[in-house]
Amino acid sequence: MPPSPDAGLLSPGRRWALALVYLGLVHITSSFAPGPTGFIPLAGVDKLVHLCEFGALALVFWRPVRETAPPRHPELRVAAVLFLFVAVNGVLDEFHQSFVPGRHASWADAAADALGARAALFWLLHREKARVSGSSGI
Repeated sequence: MPPSPDAGLLSPGRRWALALVYLGLVHITSSFAPGPTGFIPLAGVDKLVHLCEFGALALVFWRPVRETAPPRHPELRVAAVLFLFVAVNGVLDEFHQSFVPGRHASWADAAADALGARAALFWLLHREKARVSGSSGI
């Protein structure tokens, strides 16, 4: 069977590897204590970082999860499972930070993580719907 035009440059195994490496980096970076400069970001900037970081996590997991899902599996169900996965990782990341000296856990950060995942998945579902409706000749 020839590869589909949507196959891209990465094999499914490499997509999974990329997603898992990114997940590992997210959790590893939360192990670092704040620097000696005592840098305090502008109000809300840390929430934007959380939103982008976990939105990107949803993005890198989308394609490998979708490709692994059973045939004819609705994208909405894949998005729901992926949202739960990313949101739970956000909560686990915050829990982990509570044990790192100089860091603290925050429900607001966990909410920003979930919002980032939700925004990324909303965009992906919208893009998928546009792709499917465009290919059906409507």
